[in-house]
Amino acid sequence: MRDTVSSGLSKNRLRVEVIDTYAGFLAVEQAWKSLEDRDPEMTVFLSWDWLAQPFRQNPFRWSVVAVYTRTGDDLIGLLPLKYGVRWSASRKEFQTEIEAGGRLIFSEYTGFLCDPEFEQPALEAMVAQLQAMPWSRLSLRYVAQHARAEMFYAAFDRPGYSGSWKEYRTGNGATDNLICPHVALPDDFETYLDTCISAEIQNRYRKIQQQYFANGEYRFTHSDADCFDRDVATLMTLWKQESTTPDQVKKSKKMADNFETMLRSAVASDALFLPILWRGDTPLAALGHVMDPKVGAMHFIIAGRNPAADEDFIAAVLHFHSIECAILLGCEYYDFGHGDEQYKFSYGAEPVEVRYLSIRRQNASADKVFDSIGSGIALKRIEEFLEAGKIDEARRGCRQLSRILS
Repeated sequence: MRDTVSSGLSKNRLRVEVIDTYAGFLAVEQAWKSLEDRDPEMTVFLSWDWLAQPFRQNPFRWSVVAVYTRTGDDLIGLLPLKYGVRWSASRKEFQTEIEAGGRLIFSEYTGFLCDPEFEQPALEAMVAQLQAMPWSRLSLRYVAQHARAEMFYAAFDRPGYSGSWKEYRTGNGATDNLICPHVALPDDFETYLDTCISAEIQNRYRKIQQQYFANGEYRFTHSDADCFDRDVATLMTLWKQESTTPDQVKKSKKMADNFETMLRSAVASDALFLPILWRGDTPLAALGHVMDPKVGAMHFIIAGRNPAADEDFIAAVLHFHSIECAILLGCEYYDFGHGDEQYKFSYGAEPVEVRYLSIRRQNASADKVFDSIGSGIALKRIEEFLEAGKIDEARRGCRQLSRILS
């Protein structure tokens, strides 16, 4: 564990630790899970079980700021972090950039775990600890906890830091990825069809069911731990088939690895829902979801479709089937994930906004912008500089690491 600071709050003197080893993460399992039970804003993406696999697989790329009461050693706040290293071409130095820890595996939502009785002091203690740590930029994207994000952001309002609330759009600006459409679910699927979607869409869905599913020509299967490897391979194959150019194929391989790790975390924590649509023995499409039973949510994560399948109802029946299953499993809402694409609202979804905050450290010296936890990545970059003949960059990088590690 790294050096820590103590909160100077007069009413709530707190102790802060930075956990950055898997052994340290294992040691706080029970305290972490106890905090999950106390936090009304907890999500599966902040749970110990969810983060266990990516933390184990990515040493020196993460840490957790943990806040305790000084007298009772009760854990009252947690902020998981992910580390990245960039080379600043203007300052000729390595810099540490911090994101939310769950983004190691594309977690849909990020944020903070807090005991509600100590929410503000815990968040302020996290900020005090972060201010004592070296980094150049801190970005938390997809924070659904608006009030906590505001308190955290306000605690950085002091000289030496500049902050902003950012937009995040994709598709040449057409899609707002900070909007996550949610469908509030009734107690049964028939009520959903009658009250949440238009009569036209409802009639079309019923005709599809009668024409294609009543005779067994089309069917669904659902993945579990025993068949997960086979099913996730099917989903990833379908998803990657939509990539056609060499650049798309290269990018899709990396993204597929991240999505697969995410789904493996889901199955390991008994939070996976993965339906596959078949025509006979041919897989046509699949959807990967993460279940959040404590919150009562089914989160849509990834879709894959056979490009040779020309049925125009594939996407619709998969989402309707997933919504029906979400209701049967007792979920309170179905989450279509990031992006305000119009098709999502045809299922009765309403927009839910998440936040994206960014903090930059201003005019800091080299030892205040680079964390030694990223030394391994920095050494690999130096090797790349040497191979590319960038001797000056390699020399400056070596000098920076020498100062920090000496």
